[in-house]
Amino acid sequence: MTTSQQRQHERAARISDAIVQAYNRGEPDRIDDVLTDDFVCHLTGGGEIHGPAGYKERIEAVRAAFPDFRKEEVFLVVEDDRAAVRYRWTGTHEGEFAGIPATGKRVETTSAALLRMEGDRLAEMWAYSDGETLMQQLGAEA
Repeated sequence: MTTSQQRQHERAARISDAIVQAYNRGEPDRIDDVLTDDFVCHLTGGGEIHGPAGYKERIEAVRAAFPDFRKEEVFLVVEDDRAAVRYRWTGTHEGEFAGIPATGKRVETTSAALLRMEGDRLAEMWAYSDGETLMQQLGAEA
């Protein structure tokens, strides 16, 4: 791995770690130093989240629904200003999520994200979640 490739990987790893820690610790402000002001997250199904404030709201909503939410990075692949990351996450459904009232059920699922970085910050993310598995575990239709 060249020095440039190593720096690119370290940059992507720092961004991914900040996102993981923001979710795991329930500290959305951890993303302040890793997202651009005009950050966009493209969600499965066509929705979008705009800006760091919007992404913080997403973290808070997930933590409200799954207070013991734990996310872990499974792998990270980096090339130039792009990266792909796979996550595994678990949590207990103790608050409303996607219109589903709390079930008390423990869930485990995966997600993946494609990242586009500008300098040392994340400018754009395409997030893909295994919603079908999650909905099945919650006892809802996917």
